[in-house]
Amino acid sequence: MNSRRSILIVYSKIVVFIFTCAVFFSASVEANTTDTNNLKNRIQLLLNNPSLKNVPYGISIISIKNETPLFSYRDNDLFSVASNMKLLTTSAALDYLGTDFEYKTTIEADGKIKASGELVGNIIIKGSGDPNLSGRFYNGNIAAVPESWANAIITRGINRITGDIIADDSIFDRVYTNPNWPENQLSEWYCAPSCGLSFNDNCVDITIIPKKEPGKIVTLLVEPDTSYFNILNNCIYTLNKKEHGYSMDRKPGTNQIFIKGKFWINASPEKNWVNVHNPALYLATVFKEILEKNGVTVCGNARLIEEGDYANSNLERITQTTSTMEQTIHVTNKHSQNFYAEQILKTLGAHIKSSGTLDAGLEVLHDFMNKLGFPNDEYQIEDGCGLSKGNKLSPKIITTLLKYMNKHPNGNMLWNSLPTSGTDGGLRRRMNSPQYKNKIHAKTGYIAKTSALSGYIDTSSGDVLVFSILMNNFRNLSSVMKIQDDICKILVDCYN
Repeated sequence: MNSRRSILIVYSKIVVFIFTCAVFFSASVEANTTDTNNLKNRIQLLLNNPSLKNVPYGISIISIKNETPLFSYRDNDLFSVASNMKLLTTSAALDYLGTDFEYKTTIEADGKIKASGELVGNIIIKGSGDPNLSGRFYNGNIAAVPESWANAIITRGINRITGDIIADDSIFDRVYTNPNWPENQLSEWYCAPSCGLSFNDNCVDITIIPKKEPGKIVTLLVEPDTSYFNILNNCIYTLNKKEHGYSMDRKPGTNQIFIKGKFWINASPEKNWVNVHNPALYLATVFKEILEKNGVTVCGNARLIEEGDYANSNLERITQTTSTMEQTIHVTNKHSQNFYAEQILKTLGAHIKSSGTLDAGLEVLHDFMNKLGFPNDEYQIEDGCGLSKGNKLSPKIITTLLKYMNKHPNGNMLWNSLPTSGTDGGLRRRMNSPQYKNKIHAKTGYIAKTSALSGYIDTSSGDVLVFSILMNNFRNLSSVMKIQDDICKILVDCYN
């Protein structure tokens, strides 16, 4: 009897346990269903906004933990994505090149160094496609890197160079600018050329300094201080604030920069950036001038590498400058730097396809897309940064990419490179109230009539939500950006 009674007690406990689990599971499913329905209803109400009438848009929101879509609308349709293209380019770099990848720019003496300090030969700057040769990581000192090279040459005992300063940009081709970019904007900083040897984001910094001199030509602060540019300044100071307006343009294929218009005498100093033609020669010229300012005589010229320059080489490495892929990806996404993205694209081509060209870089992106499960006919890619309107991706492609990178060994580097709500990058002024600040990690994107926001939301329940919101052909940018932000806020409200 005791044995039978024991069995009955155990059986009863099992039944109670199973019933309890079933009730809990049922309640959880019901709660999840309620949350999802609440989410869908709130987003749908938001999308009834009149500003979205006749606006093509697509949305994909996915829970990584549950591997389920939480909301979707036209998520398989193709849209222009603007700078959301950088998500694909930087992810491909992390996947194919990894976190240990380094750019290395070397300074080499090609020739015999005499005891007197004379180098009978050339100095070669061998480029690796590094986009980081600027003041960005040197307290804003634009010339910090070439100055360190000059110091290394002087330390080696070289005081005279009989030959040239040669820029070896051969790791990339010399097709500097993507043919699909807007022709009327090609001198702007965001259209900076891609090159195997680059300097200062391949731009010159020009600041107009206000002065109480109406009718006089404005005073300029040009950085770096170099003879590489020919600046034709016809901009004058004006007393009339309403007349304040000017332009800076570079004549295509040259380094002639034209400045015209009027500058109000009481305005604050205004910094502008104009990109350069032939970036490798730009760096070689600046380096030659720095050497000469530091007492090193250079008998030859600054020039590009030519066939046969290494034929009878007797090379001695003088110094080397390195930078990391982590630095590069951080700048690319946090600051939406087109130049950086294009450098990464050709770097992928050079190292994965042995060809530092746009086409080779795009081929790597196609390979990566195939790895994600998307054949070539399901999207369009024309560059690495998103400036071309010919780039077409779907929200589903982007959320699939973000899901893949969330589980990737190098995924944290992508996450950390994304702008954070209310804190930095393109989101520093968006979603900045306390309940949303630092909750959204996403890449912004904007070109004419295209706005995109895609990224991650880390929930308090341990889930990660990935989302992509792509909007095209709208009339009011601020309205669609507010809708994007409100969708993110709803996600935070429902899952935190």
